[in-house]
Amino acid sequence: MDHFEVYICDEGLAEIDGDPLVPAPGQSVHEAVLDQLQRHAQERDAAVEATVKNGPGAAHFVLQVLPDGSSHILAYDAEEAPEREPQPASPPDPEPASASSPGVTPPPSTGPAASAVATAVARARGMAAARTAAQEPAPGVDLPPAELAEQIGRINALATTGRLDEAFTDATALRESLTGSVGAEHPHAVEARSLEAYLAHLRGDYREAVVLALAVARIRCGAGDQRAPTEVTRAAASWQQLDDERAVVVHGRELLHMWGMLKRRGPLPPGHTELARLVHRHVEALEGVYA
Repeated sequence: MDHFEVYICDEGLAEIDGDPLVPAPGQSVHEAVLDQLQRHAQERDAAVEATVKNGPGAAHFVLQVLPDGSSHILAYDAEEAPEREPQPASPPDPEPASASSPGVTPPPSTGPAASAVATAVARARGMAAARTAAQEPAPGVDLPPAELAEQIGRINALATTGRLDEAFTDATALRESLTGSVGAEHPHAVEARSLEAYLAHLRGDYREAVVLALAVARIRCGAGDQRAPTEVTRAAASWQQLDDERAVVVHGRELLHMWGMLKRRGPLPPGHTELARLVHRHVEALEGVYA
């Protein structure tokens, strides 16, 4: 299996095996990295691996990317990024970087599964899954696959050009239509909700993004879907941006409940145990304040 070395610096620039990578307009550098790795996988018609580093001395991930765009975190090296205590509050990062206190800027890559790379994996999976699902026939769906694909393509185009409010409104309408025709747990309705959660995060509606992502995670977990941990990671990335401490506690408890559900099914993916511990610590601290 071919292996690539990816370096992402704090300035939002990236290199793959020393070659500079320029994101497309409206695209984050992490999503650009995933897209390029997918292209490499498509060229080889086989999965590729990449070690992704977020700066000097930062922890790194090993990712596997398949030709269809699906991604898996294979390993996380925490030796280079020891856990640190949260620093005084400062404006939140534009891209989620870890799962320590919301509104706190943590050291780069201290949160294993909630680093910018893992968050980008979760987002990219949601977008890719929505596009893939739109191409598949679905008995009982009022919209033909071609029309469904066209609607999702239009939503993606709106998001790419920065028209996030319109994209979110259209995604909500699509999810409501599919839910009404085939039910909330139908794969197409779930993918539409996943896309809706992604757009809510992009437009800064983090509380809505948490609620939507957790709803998707519950459905996927109940169905034994391997993508459930991805949705929990996405919800955690939005959770860390909440500025309402009571909402942080409520949704933090929901996140911990979801990890508990996943743990009962088997070992958690790499990094999730550490992330859950950080969420638990912060929720308990806030509960002590409001007790």
